[in-house]
Amino acid sequence: MDSEQRLVDLAARHHGVFSVEDARSIGVPSKTLRTRLASGRYQRLYPGVYAIAGSVDSSSRRMVAAVKSFPQSAAISHQTAAQLWGLTQKRVPGIDVVTTRWEREHRSDLRVHESLDLLGDDIVEFSGIPVTAPARTVVDLGASNKWVVESALEQGIRRGLFTLDEVEGFVRRVGRRGRRGVGVIRPLLKARRRWDTVTESVLEDEFRKLVVDWGLPPPELQYEVRDEGGLLVCRADFAYPDSRLLIELDSEAHHLDRLTFRRDRSKQNRVVVLGWTVLRYTWWDVTEAPGRVASEISAKVDNPSVSA
Repeated sequence: MDSEQRLVDLAARHHGVFSVEDARSIGVPSKTLRTRLASGRYQRLYPGVYAIAGSVDSSSRRMVAAVKSFPQSAAISHQTAAQLWGLTQKRVPGIDVVTTRWEREHRSDLRVHESLDLLGDDIVEFSGIPVTAPARTVVDLGASNKWVVESALEQGIRRGLFTLDEVEGFVRRVGRRGRRGVGVIRPLLKARRRWDTVTESVLEDEFRKLVVDWGLPPPELQYEVRDEGGLLVCRADFAYPDSRLLIELDSEAHHLDRLTFRRDRSKQNRVVVLGWTVLRYTWWDVTEAPGRVASEISAKVDNPSVSA
């Protein structure tokens, strides 16, 4: 295989994009690059960054090109990285790139972040795109608002993208005074340590936050209730077994169809007969009336800590 074919193969793994440095490392002469560019076989995206003609002009191609346009270490980062990893559904126009050194040249198409603590281990590939690793990404999001960071932290834990230990390890490494993002993530990690488990939905995450914020004792998660014969009656979202209290969270996505509605009520009647109390809450209850929810739970839990 000749050097030019190796270059085409390399570019194909990165959405059709390559740099002058890529070409030199494979042995493609500069004269060949100029000839192919003049003939239209290659397309110039940035100074020193090209695409194979015919490659799709996608967001992925634009991301790879943006990263390769920096002469020093760089990666997709912040909000754009969070979108790639599925840590947030929020779509922000433009592309975030972090680099170790930035000459402050005007880049209207990019949001450039300079970071002196960017190491090689912080950069991985996601579908051919150089991007900050998930644990770093969630910390970098601290430059955004607290809700976005908290939601991203829960998404990352639930999906197995990182552990609390990995995020805390990164915070310890970069946690110098004034480092953006650290001030937001630290209290979230501390609160999450008090509830070291994985929930199954965003609504459950909101309820977990309510428990922590209002000082309720941590309930058990996904608790199985069985009858006298050991048969499974239901699996409740949360439970305080010592107080015989079950808590069910009703999301519109999973509880609006007729069959589910009937099954939920049937299971509730059966656990009530077995001596359990069931409290049911919706998204509105948990997010808009957390004080009432906390008071109702506290009234039923042994040694309540929240006054009604």
